Amino acid sequence: MPISLYLKSPFVLVTNRDVPVRTVNELIAYAKERPGKLAYSSPGVGGAPHLAVEMMNQRFGLSMTHIPYKSTSQAILDVVAGTVQLAFAEAGASQDLIKDGKSRPLAVSSTTPFSTFPEVPTFAQSTGAADFEAVSWHVLMARSGTSREIVVRLHEEMNRIMRTQEVKDRVAILGLIPIDPMSIDEANAFMRAETTKWGDLVRKLGLTGTQQGFESHGTVRLATRSFYRDGRPATLRAPPLSPASTMCTGRDW
Repeated sequence: MPISLYLKSPFVLVTNRDVPVRTVNELIAYAKERPGKLAYSSPGVGGAPHLAVEMMNQRFGLSMTHIPYKSTSQAILDVVAGTVQLAFAEAGASQDLIKDGKSRPLAVSSTTPFSTFPEVPTFAQSTGAADFEAVSWHVLMARSGTSREIVVRLHEEMNRIMRTQEVKDRVAILGLIPIDPMSIDEANAFMRAETTKWGDLVRKLGLTGTQQGFESHGTVRLATRSFYRDGRPATLRAPPLSPASTMCTGRDW
């Protein structure tokens, strides 16, 4: 059961400086003229940066080739080197390369503008595809069966914490976006909608049962998952997965 859906982790669509495009629409036109000729990197098959480009492929009728890497840093550095032409890069990991002019940012993957790169438009603003969003999200969970009273109390406390300026400042430094407070029911509905969206794409791509164990596919960026057991807090470590994201199955919530 979701206690609080509190952060989004956006990605930045970046290209190598030699790719002759300045906007997402220019990239779409350039890719359509060169089916199968553009390559994009990600830190692993089935992670959020991989699925973000595949959603773009599906949405705009593109054919860009996926080159998976073993780490986020290498995936981004090979965009800079020109080994691949583009990637949806984790915002925190790509900040310095963008600010130093070593890669070109075209758009952020969230529908919410990103304060770290205020001059970079959202993907939706760039293309007019208002519903296009590809982000990891952070959620505090309670185990099934936790009393509503405990969940509501923790929900209210998380909302209070996330409104503090100290937390807002720290979140911005980390390259994350606070989510406007949702009710518990709204968070649950959001997670189920994300599960449907990404699950449909994963099945279409034939990725079910890959190394990241996609059974349903809401992207959840969590180092740990927190639960209450017998009224006391307990923490279960998520299994080691790709650094890009961990994926939460429907049974988890």
